[in-house]
Amino acid sequence: MTTLTAQHLAFGYRSQRPLFQELNLNLKSGQINCILGPNGVGKSTLLNCLTGVYQPTSGQVLLDDVDLHQIAAQKRAKKIAYVPQMSTDRTMVNFSLRDYVLLGRAPYLKLLTTPSAADYAKADAALAKLGIAELGDQPYPAVSGGQQQLASIARALLQEPALIIFDEPTSALDVANQVRVLHLIQQLATTGYGILLTTHDPNQALLLNAVVSTLDKAGHFQTGSTTEILTNETLSAVYQLPLRVVTIPETNQRTCVVDQQQIEN
Repeated sequence: MTTLTAQHLAFGYRSQRPLFQELNLNLKSGQINCILGPNGVGKSTLLNCLTGVYQPTSGQVLLDDVDLHQIAAQKRAKKIAYVPQMSTDRTMVNFSLRDYVLLGRAPYLKLLTTPSAADYAKADAALAKLGIAELGDQPYPAVSGGQQQLASIARALLQEPALIIFDEPTSALDVANQVRVLHLIQQLATTGYGILLTTHDPNQALLLNAVVSTLDKAGHFQTGSTTEILTNETLSAVYQLPLRVVTIPETNQRTCVVDQQQIEN
């Protein structure tokens, strides 16, 4: 069992108001935690704190009860994989998509060694799992942004971590690939991975039926089950928009919709 714990975490950029304070979070193997919130509230910043990219202003992040910043980067990479938000900039790395995915094996390779045949087989299997096996020989810059995002997830799988942290993993994907990735996340949790992801879409949290956290513009952070957190009142307050969670009779599926009547009134 691997655990990632944030205790009394705070972060602010220089003289600006802290994005969040006294934030507490716990992620463990086999669990999905979905963080919701509007643009600009600090979700990506929080993930950067949880992965050791940023040093928090106060509080600490523990990986298996050890301060994250006391653990060597290579050792951290064997425990935590981070899939950042897809950039709109088109990177010009000269890797094939397969070689880009193989970067996930870096924590296991000694200096100046090359990936083994087994590593290449793992890369091809990960590409196939994400539905892009036929693109393995394509140059990374030549494929679409959505395909690059799928490759980033495949690269994270090659790290063979205990925990995977996703920043808006479906942001560049079409509907079919969004469903593919959300189902993959469910499968990964079932097999023991701990998953933390951010999203703007409450319906993704409803579909995953995960532990849910919300972060609002005032820096308030709360965590609970979908029934506790995904309420009309909480979602409307977080997004500053009249939202309702309704049940579709035909499927008994809960979904979040905008209350157009309130907007029109």
